[in-house]
Amino acid sequence: MNINEFPYEILSNILEQAAKLNERDGVTYTFGLSQAPQPLPYISTLQRYVRGPVPPDMLSWDVTAAIRNVCWKWHEWALGYAMKDVYIRRWKGSERWAELSLKRESYNIYELIEKPSGVAVYRDPYRSLRSTAELLAKYPNAAAKIRRLWFNGFFIAETDSHIFSAVRNCPNLTSLSIPWTMLRHLDARSWSQLLGNGRTKALKTLELLAVDVTEQQAKGPNNTLDLQPLRSNAVDFSRLKRLKIFGNTTFMPINDDDLFAIAKTATRLEEFHLTCLSTITIDGVMAIVKASQSSLRVLEHSPRSNDGFWHPHPGMPSSNEHLCEVLAACPKLETVSLSIPSMCATLFANPAVNWSGDFQVRATTLCGHENPRHSNDPNATQTLAELLEQSRQLVRTHKHAYIPKDLYIELFFADCIFEPGYSAVHGDFQLAQFSSEGIWPSNSQPSRKGPYGSTGLYGKDDEGLFERVDEQDFLDGIRKRFVSIVG
Repeated sequence: MNINEFPYEILSNILEQAAKLNERDGVTYTFGLSQAPQPLPYISTLQRYVRGPVPPDMLSWDVTAAIRNVCWKWHEWALGYAMKDVYIRRWKGSERWAELSLKRESYNIYELIEKPSGVAVYRDPYRSLRSTAELLAKYPNAAAKIRRLWFNGFFIAETDSHIFSAVRNCPNLTSLSIPWTMLRHLDARSWSQLLGNGRTKALKTLELLAVDVTEQQAKGPNNTLDLQPLRSNAVDFSRLKRLKIFGNTTFMPINDDDLFAIAKTATRLEEFHLTCLSTITIDGVMAIVKASQSSLRVLEHSPRSNDGFWHPHPGMPSSNEHLCEVLAACPKLETVSLSIPSMCATLFANPAVNWSGDFQVRATTLCGHENPRHSNDPNATQTLAELLEQSRQLVRTHKHAYIPKDLYIELFFADCIFEPGYSAVHGDFQLAQFSSEGIWPSNSQPSRKGPYGSTGLYGKDDEGLFERVDEQDFLDGIRKRFVSIVG
């Protein structure tokens, strides 16, 4: 029996195992050259170093090289395996290239060269992008194999047009990572095509990456053009399942108005991620949450600043809507990492929530105590105690449910980290110890947490700063004015 007569699933599994074996036995690294800085009269020798791993898409192409040469059927399978995920990066422009063979299997011989040589070259930084767009336009069969496209380092109007040219030729594309500038430089018709409206397979995942651009790029006349595609009804996000916005910028940044426009049609999102972005307030976040309230499973809103643990204020909601009630009413929500203006026990009052795993909430105040009269308001202390008890009760409810679920809740508030499930509070209590003359806290332990979360402290000089105290001891410290929970 000829191997090509096997069912396609079995043949595909055999070829996949062969590709993995080729990856195990093949070259998975690349070389680079460095030259130590020396005074002008001296000439330093080039030094060879392992530059890093071969990018995943290039590695997939290498391991299927032999398979592609067997027959047409194997060639088609290998093409789909190698081009399923395509990553396009911007060249740095000018760099020193090692004189490497184009065949990575020859790298073992290159390692034997005692005096490596290289040459400083300049390459068009946008060449890879243009070549990819031309390739996909010329060979539609190859473009049809692509499921995910990822672009990095392209932020000007010229490159945005090349990215669109590449994307529109991929009929089976389901995941796309692009620069945020495409929200400005493409018109409504182009965005409609990009989202796959009218295609059998529409786009499911959209990632927008923002960075600070150079002064020259920011002043380019074409780069400052804003076509405002989101104002058109032709731009439909209703078939999108995952939306991620990552990175901060001051150049035509994504803002609340953009999210309001997206929320009009983004009614079926299952995942919404917004990270390291300070130009969107809680109003924009909640617009997306309410639009996809019945389908949302993952919610991440972490507008981290450069200081690590400290997050920019998410802004106060423009309406009088109680955000804790809205979040607790999301029936499918499972994973949450959220920054909100205030929180209270209502957030954890619904025992029917579907939360599981890690649940992180960062808040600046407590609901109803946005403007406290003094730093240790007894009512605010009672609200905090109720919040911690209600969240602890929810953890117990999930643990003893008919289908048990592990729920780990972390609350970031008043420069402390609360773990209700363990009745523990982590924070820097040195000032409180000094003001209480060593009376408080009655019992403390070293904490492995810190201002940067569970991974430890942000700076090496601050190691050992955080301590862990009992939750009840912390509340007593508030009542005795050793600790403050408001600024």
